[in-house]
Formats: sequence, structure tokens, C-alpha cells
Amino acid sequence: MPLEAIQQIAKALSAKKHILITTRANPSGDCLASALAFYLLAKRLGKKAAIAIDTTRFKLPRQFTFLPEYASIRHELSRELDVTLEFDLNQDAISGLTYSSRSGKLMLRIFPVEPGLTIGPARKREATYPYDAIVVLDSCDLESLGRVYDEHTEFFYHTDIINIDHQSENEHFGQINLVEMSAVATAEVLFTLAQHLSPESVDSQLATCLLAGIIHESRSFQTPNITPRTLAVASELVSLGADRAQIMRKLHYNKPVATLQLWGRMLASLTADEDSHLTWVPVSHEDFERTQTNEQDLLDVLDDLLQHAPPSRAVAVVYPADS
Repeated sequence: MPLEAIQQIAKALSAKKHILITTRANPSGDCLASALAFYLLAKRLGKKAAIAIDTTRFKLPRQFTFLPEYASIRHELSRELDVTLEFDLNQDAISGLTYSSRSGKLMLRIFPVEPGLTIGPARKREATYPYDAIVVLDSCDLESLGRVYDEHTEFFYHTDIINIDHQSENEHFGQINLVEMSAVATAEVLFTLAQHLSPESVDSQLATCLLAGIIHESRSFQTPNITPRTLAVASELVSLGADRAQIMRKLHYNKPVATLQLWGRMLASLTADEDSHLTWVPVSHEDFERTQTNEQDLLDVLDDLLQHAPPSRAVAVVYPADS
């Protein structure tokens, strides 16, 4: 784990007051769990924090509603209308000021320490965002954030970004980049970061979020990139109070009947081409109508499809878009 990046994050966060946490649009389980974990960590460090995720295309995965602070996730950035007026005092000192608003004019009364106060012209600064730092999790580039980035590019350009990920495709777009490609999940990277920042903050709630991210990303420890470190982190999270039984129940054994019916119809239509190593599943309007589901429900079975499909270079689900 890059210790220098961790130290840089610790130093940067110590000077910040309000952190925006975000991840890619249409997030995976690791994205969601990591965002919630960092939100809890920031709160325990005494910071204000907010989570914003673009859900234009799909809603958030329903099976993660059990995680702490899930209801805190927002889909838009908060804006403020504060205006700051800035004056040069030219080495003079003041003991205070008062203000009033009369006849459509703002009146400032300034009390100088010495006679002869001279001040420069006023400069106006509009602080439209309350955040002074951005933490981007499990995202290869800023464009993957969707509307959160597309509609606020100027804000991203002028604000410090901490980029935390485990994917080799990450473009290192942050002022600080903590990208650990040997980790199976961003949640695993966050555990190491939390241990350096504030070990006592990793309570049962935070541990549950981190373990949920690792379990989801590793498909319950079945992906080939599992390392002894991953298993050691998972074991330590359980010892810290992570509710493994609840995670497994909510992620794997709690699907609605309609979703299971959709899953059955998808299995029946699955086709695998051994020569091209491609697998595809057509889903029709009739499949949605018969099971009373929609494209949102596909998210609940995609992980099962990837886990049980024949070994393939790519797996495609082809379906008609909602009207």
C-alpha cells in the first residue's frame, strides 16, 4: 500500500471541513459500500460530509439499503448562495464592524484601530458550493461520474480531489491518488486508509460497509484476484463487528419473487459461443411483462449472471429500453 499517498491524504483531510464523496454513475456494490464507509469515517474525523451519486440511468441497487447511512445518499450537489466581499486593508487594523441594509443599499460601518484607515476596492466572491474537498471512489476517470461531474466541471477544476481506487485503468486524475491494484476492492483500500487515519473509528457500522464492498466485488471471495491480504482484512473486519451474516442474507438470499422469475427466464434464453468465448442473454418485453419487472430489476441478477455464466471474454444482456 502506498504509504506516501496515505500520509498525503491524512494531511489534506486535516485542513478540510466539508467533504463531497462521489463515485461512478450507476454504482456497483463496492462503490456504494465504499462511499458509505468513507462518509462514516469522515464524520468520525469531525468533518462535514455529503454523498452525491448520479442515478439518471438506474436507481441505486436496492439490496444495499441495509447499510448504515444509506438514506444519506443524494443525487445532486448542494449549492449555497453566499457572497463574500473582500477588501485590502493595506496594513491597517480594525477592531470590528457592523452592517445594515437601507434603501436598497448595504451599509458597512468599520471601526479602525488607528485614524487614517485606507481600504481597497471591494472584490466579490460567490461560494456556490459548501465543499472544500472531493473524494472520488472506485472510478477510473471523472467522466464516469456522469452528471455529478458533467454539470459541475468548474467546481471539480477548482477543488482538491482525492482519488481512491483499485482498478488498473484508473487515470490518476486527483491531486492525491491512492490506487492499489493488488486490492480486490476499493473497500479493501479504504480499510488500510482508515487504520492509518483513525483505527478507533472502524466500529461495527464502518466494518459492515467495508466487508459488504469486499464480498460484493469478490463475488463472495470467488474471483481469481483474491489475496491472503484480502482474506486477512475480511477476517479483521468480522472481528471488529462486521455483520457477515446480514451481508450474505441481504446480497444473496433476499431477492423478490418477481426478480427470481426474471432470472429464470434469462437462464432459459442464455446462449454461449465457445468459439468466440462470448455469452449473451436476450430479455424481451414479454419477459418483463410476465414477471412484472423492468430494467432496474436486471441489476439484481447481473452479479448472479456473471458468477454462473460459462467462462467468457464478455457477457452481454440485450433488452428493450423502458418507454
